[in-house]
Amino acid sequence: MGASAKTGKVEAYLEDYGTKPVPLEKTKNWFGMGMVIWGISVCIPAFMLGSIMASSARLGTAVIAALLGSVILTVISIATGVIGAHTRLSTAMTSKLTFGIHGNHLMALLLIIGTFGWFSIQLEVFGQAIQGAVKILSNDSLTLARWVPIIVGGILMISTAFIGYKAIEALSIWVIPVLIILMLVTLFKAYSGVSMAEVAARAPASPLPFGILVSIMAGAYAVGATIQPDITRYAKSKGHAAWGMVFGMMVGFPLVVILATIMGAGTGIGGFTDMMLKYHKGAWGIFAMFTIVFATWTTNDNNLYSASLALNSIFTGMKKWQVTLIMGVIGIILALFGVLSHFMSWLVALGVTMPPIAAIMAAEFFLFRSDEINYDFFPKTKGIRPITYVSWAAATAFGFLTYYKVFTFTTAPALDAVVVAFVLHFILMLAAGNKVRVPGKK
Repeated sequence: MGASAKTGKVEAYLEDYGTKPVPLEKTKNWFGMGMVIWGISVCIPAFMLGSIMASSARLGTAVIAALLGSVILTVISIATGVIGAHTRLSTAMTSKLTFGIHGNHLMALLLIIGTFGWFSIQLEVFGQAIQGAVKILSNDSLTLARWVPIIVGGILMISTAFIGYKAIEALSIWVIPVLIILMLVTLFKAYSGVSMAEVAARAPASPLPFGILVSIMAGAYAVGATIQPDITRYAKSKGHAAWGMVFGMMVGFPLVVILATIMGAGTGIGGFTDMMLKYHKGAWGIFAMFTIVFATWTTNDNNLYSASLALNSIFTGMKKWQVTLIMGVIGIILALFGVLSHFMSWLVALGVTMPPIAAIMAAEFFLFRSDEINYDFFPKTKGIRPITYVSWAAATAFGFLTYYKVFTFTTAPALDAVVVAFVLHFILMLAAGNKVRVPGKK
């Protein structure tokens, strides 16, 4: 009896509602969701993005482009986030309402490949970063085996994704303020004796057009904006979901990129972990290691989390924590063998296929049937809905054409696919006899 009760408590603690709506009594406010996005934003790729922005434009232009790109991402995130708050289901489960229960399997597979692929690659990059940091901090006297940080880091990332949203949120709330403070202090040290006015006046050798800078910024997180329902399914209301997206995408994400841009413009160093390693004596060495570990942890557990939710939408008989554990172990093995690093460019290209899913979901939800889209709508969505696949296939094809530079549109293929998917699906829905419905009205 006692063992059974203990098992029941463990099961209840690990319940993360992978295949059913999050109960209203378990929902959260906007601040925690925003901090989760901050956690995703503080990562090595974001530092690299800041370096790219700094080397491609004057500082003021780069900052404005970062802010404008964030506005675009915020709009997309609010749209997908509100849908998640309405259904209280994950991205993959919610997309069943649009693509059909059976038709959704391909969409779920794309979400799995994209997010799980990046989990393994970032884990491999994490291992290399820790290995390099140990070498610098020890003045080349120590060599850390590559497998050690990959396995240890993988276990850490699995631990929060395994428990679920509550662990991911708690980690972000506690760790991100420390990382932001470290960024600010590092920036202050980097600019000691450097004139900000002089840095702002510098012109890059090969500047990029302003529109391309905006597209680079928006395209960098377009896939992340697609899967916001994985977070906002825990929102207390649509308003909490929207404000969480504003706090995360309009404040957190650009703040990280802008700080990295300012640092890159002033020093030419691509990330604040690299800058910390420059000051690696004493506490700064510890801070650098802390940053590498937690900046990757708060980002990569979300990759595994979303991948597990997507796979759970196919294998609904399994618990989400079981799926997470299996995928996490496989991800560690792939990172150890360096398999997925060979598919990096392919995963980047795959980013074109995922954003149209969100655009089609948004078109249906906001323009045609928001009042009836909920968990009870599943019986009506069995099979495959061809109209959604036509919209998705056409938009994805358009995105790949711009990705391979057959022609250009917004200069960001992911955004190209989003715009085409939304407009085309709206037209096809009208052509199929569907009437535009105003939300809240019968």
